[in-house]
Amino acid sequence: MSSGKIPRITNIWSKVVENEDGLLFSRVVIESTGAFQTKVKRQGGKILLEGSGVMANMPLGPVEINDGLIRRVSLDQAGHDRITVAIETEHPAAFDFGVTGELPVRTSVTLERSFITRLFQGKKIVIDPGHGGEDLGGRGPVNLVEKNVVMLIALNLKKLFEQAGAEVILTRQEDQAVSPTERMKAAKDQNACIFVSIHTNIDQNNKVSGAAVLYSSSSRDSAGLAGHVKEELLKKLKLVDRGIRKKKEYGILGSIPAIEVEVVTITNWVEEGLLRSPTVHKKAAEGIFNGVKNYLAGSVRQQEVLV
Repeated sequence: MSSGKIPRITNIWSKVVENEDGLLFSRVVIESTGAFQTKVKRQGGKILLEGSGVMANMPLGPVEINDGLIRRVSLDQAGHDRITVAIETEHPAAFDFGVTGELPVRTSVTLERSFITRLFQGKKIVIDPGHGGEDLGGRGPVNLVEKNVVMLIALNLKKLFEQAGAEVILTRQEDQAVSPTERMKAAKDQNACIFVSIHTNIDQNNKVSGAAVLYSSSSRDSAGLAGHVKEELLKKLKLVDRGIRKKKEYGILGSIPAIEVEVVTITNWVEEGLLRSPTVHKKAAEGIFNGVKNYLAGSVRQQEVLV
């Protein structure tokens, strides 16, 4: 077959999809100008799709996905008319393979997210959108108000946790004043396993930027949770790393792992602009979700070792 007639791969994308039964899957879709021969196999922590009679007509190399199950997808031209797509996963996952469409032809690999669902099933998580009512929180240079934007992020995060099987309690449902004691009491009364408060950083110097995570000094697991969340948040938002640090005010929560996520610095001109984007709200929630998921996965592994 001449090079002019060989199908070309033109795009690769991934998304989390829900089936009719409400089950979630991660799907990788490879779009091409025609059908090609494929072989799919598992190799270590990767799923490899090997294609023959096809060429790449898009940039080669890795694309970061970080959807909680798929870490990245890489495309390589393995020969003149052979390609390899490597799907790197963070957790074990069964998968299916299929081909649909005419132009573009869509070759898909669909991975079960049941490992993640098992992590969250039966968990009670309190999400605390900071401030509210007359307490505006921080204010950006163009008057974006913290109390409003953290609520939007909280609602995105609530949806992700609930899709994964967790029970979610919001400390406020609307623009209302709630005292710090009431917020923490909600977690204690509900016997929550995790408390996540969402805020932004503020600084008199509008050149200061970045994300940070504060953690309860009264829970030994809070620092680990904070580290996981900060790492995943930065993967999603590509911000300056302002680190993790203790917050003594969460003492009332006792042994409940508790963190305060300063998603961005709202007083920074650029980062206030980011906060106006629904895409950024979604990415921030995804980063927090992935961090909590990694914390829970680490706890499961630790329990397995102890057993």
